[in-house]
Amino acid sequence: MTLALVLVVSAVLGIACWRLARRLGDAERQVKELRLLRREVEELRGELARGLGVTRTHLAAVAAGEALERAAILSGVPWRTLEPAEALAAYERTPDLFVLDVRSEAEWASGHIPKAHLVPLDELEDRLRELPPKDAAILVHCAAGGRSLQACEMLGQHGCTRLLNLAGGMHAWPGPRTNDERAASLAPATPVGTAVTYRGGPVGEEQVVAAIRECHDPEIPLNVYDLGLVYGIDIDESAIAIRMTLTSEACPSARAIPEDVKRKVAALGQPNVTVDLVWDPPWHPSRISDEGKQKLGLA
Repeated sequence: MTLALVLVVSAVLGIACWRLARRLGDAERQVKELRLLRREVEELRGELARGLGVTRTHLAAVAAGEALERAAILSGVPWRTLEPAEALAAYERTPDLFVLDVRSEAEWASGHIPKAHLVPLDELEDRLRELPPKDAAILVHCAAGGRSLQACEMLGQHGCTRLLNLAGGMHAWPGPRTNDERAASLAPATPVGTAVTYRGGPVGEEQVVAAIRECHDPEIPLNVYDLGLVYGIDIDESAIAIRMTLTSEACPSARAIPEDVKRKVAALGQPNVTVDLVWDPPWHPSRISDEGKQKLGLA
């Protein structure tokens, strides 16, 4: 009788514990779902706040007599792309315009817009506190427009509403420029140019260089060879090895450019082509060839 009672009590306790554990599991799942729902609500609230901020900015601009493109208003993006002449006009008539340069320090030293503020793209998110209030007008630019567009997207996510993206970047800027006195100290320690070693084989130096000159950085209207991105080319009968860099570690084409170089050189008939991407020494505008400087208007 006692044993039977113990078994019954144990069974009842076991069922109760199982039900309690099941309920606890259900409660944990519900808590997780509520947390996820709360996170989604907060994200939606943030998107709504950013959208309202952009709408208010557009309304204020229209009320002030500014001409806004219909596409910019409908898209709800917090930036406008300005042509170089329009950007220069805004720069000249707006004394408190905050000019944000998102290029590298070496690019900055070679020439920048007077009173501009340098914050490289790969440091931007960590240095947001250095920027003006979110409703301030900010003219963002890089070398040719690619990085500045990325910067505008990033700043828009952080609530900035009056962003102006300079079309064509510094290459198209028609206004004043100034050089950094540190430019000489930032120049590369290695000799300017590309070191080429030829040890034989069916593919010659001129062919390889011509193939590389067919590859372009999409942000800069110049081939990567004349841009000075290729540090070394090693050619022998069994392989071709290329050592190169990019204008910035934050380059959006960091994977595409080396692959394009490899593909173009391999098309010469040597399938064993390697492209080594390096960051030391860092690229500097002084590596641009004389012909390239003329094309970019830097000569």
